[in-house]
Amino acid sequence: MKLVFTPNPAYVHKVLVVAHERGLLGRLELTRSVPFDEDTSIWRYNPLGKTPCLILDDGQPLFGGLVICEYLDSIGVAGSPLYPTGEARWAALRQAALGDGMFDATTLVRVESWRPRGDWHLDYMLRERRKIMNALDRMELEAPRFRQAPFHIGHVCMAGGLSYLELRNPVRDCDLEPGDSEFEWRDGRPNLAAWFDEVLTRPSVQHRVSLP
Repeated sequence: MKLVFTPNPAYVHKVLVVAHERGLLGRLELTRSVPFDEDTSIWRYNPLGKTPCLILDDGQPLFGGLVICEYLDSIGVAGSPLYPTGEARWAALRQAALGDGMFDATTLVRVESWRPRGDWHLDYMLRERRKIMNALDRMELEAPRFRQAPFHIGHVCMAGGLSYLELRNPVRDCDLEPGDSEFEWRDGRPNLAAWFDEVLTRPSVQHRVSLP
């Protein structure tokens, strides 16, 4: 299988975490593609022009990070499944959507900020900023219960969203609201911060790939 993605050793890639947890890293051929580069190759694999994309052994592509994660989990050869069954499944999927949604909002604020500041669509950016803050507050609310459940896809996605926010932090860089210039997501969220630091010690989360 070939995984086409944008490797960044400072970011928690959820697909790689799932592959590591389920004993599949050795089956992945890793290929770099940066969607915003002029010469990006991702269009060859994904008509939506987004990474990650998994090319199966029969040549068929899977795109959408959660789709790829669920596929890898379904063929895992080690560890425990990351997609729970029964009632626990819905909490895990909700938290996965929360982590991915925060990642998307972080990306959208950052991309809009590439324009000259005078051309920014401020109402749009403030709406995405609100999503980031709401997601963080919801995670903080639920964080005391995270340790009660086995490590699952919701945890993977929330860790990915948090690590991306730490890496880029467009809230601080764009300075849209008073106090944003000093924004750190950990401030006022002790339960979430403690949980995230604990997750960062997992071998699958510590695993990083940097391609030439």
